[in-house]
Amino acid sequence: KVTSRFSHAMAPAWRTDGKQLAFTAITKNNTNVRNHNLFTYDLASGKINMLSNKSGINSGAAYNPANDQLALTMSFPGNPEVFTMNPNTKVVQRLTNSFGLDVDPAWSPDGKNIAFVSDRSGRPMVYKMEASGANVQRLTYAGHYNATPSWSPVGNKIAFAGWDAGKFDIFIMNPDGSSIERLTKSMGNNEDPDFAPDGYFLIYSSNRKGKKNLYITNVDNTVHRQITSDFGNCE
Repeated sequence: KVTSRFSHAMAPAWRTDGKQLAFTAITKNNTNVRNHNLFTYDLASGKINMLSNKSGINSGAAYNPANDQLALTMSFPGNPEVFTMNPNTKVVQRLTNSFGLDVDPAWSPDGKNIAFVSDRSGRPMVYKMEASGANVQRLTYAGHYNATPSWSPVGNKIAFAGWDAGKFDIFIMNPDGSSIERLTKSMGNNEDPDFAPDGYFLIYSSNRKGKKNLYITNVDNTVHRQITSDFGNCE
C-alpha cells in the first residue's frame, strides 16, 4: 500500500524508470473545494508531492516513455482537454481545443504521438495526434463509446475498450485505425486494457462474475485468465 491519507486515490501511472508514480486523489484545493488533484509518489523516499491542483480535473496522467514529460486531462479551461506538463517546472501546454471532452491520453512508445478519446464527432471515439497537438486523426468509427486507449510497447497495436451491444469489450487495432479485432466477448463489462512490456499480453478489468477483477488475455485471443479474486473490486 502506497497511499493512506486520501479517501479516493486513482489512476496510477509509472514513470519510465520505475522510481515514481503519478496518481490522482480527491482533496481540497487552494480554494478549499474538493477537487481531483494530481500527485506524485517517490518509491525510494515514500514522499508524496502535489503536482497540480488547478480547478476541476487533473487526472489520467501518463509519462512520456522518451522523457519525464506528462500527458494528462485538465478541465480548468471549462471542459476536459489534453495537456502536457513538465513535472519539474509544472508548466503546462494545451494540446486539444474542442467543444466536447478530450481525455485518456496515451503515449506511443517513441514519445512522438498521443492517442486519446474525444467526443468532438458526437460520440467518444479514439483519436491520434502528434506530441505537439498537430495532425489530429480519428482512428475509430464504430460503436457508441470507445475509451482508454493503450499503446503496445512495440508500437504496432493500440488497445481500447469499446461499448457495443450494451457492454464494454476489449479491442485492438493498428495505429492507423485499421484491422480492429475484438478480444473479449462475454457477459459484463471489460475495460481499461494495458499492455504487458512484451506487447503480447494485456491486462484488463471485468465484472463478468459480479465484482470487478483483473484478467489477462493475449493478442492472439487464445488466453483468457482471471488473476485476482477476494479483493473486492479491482480495476
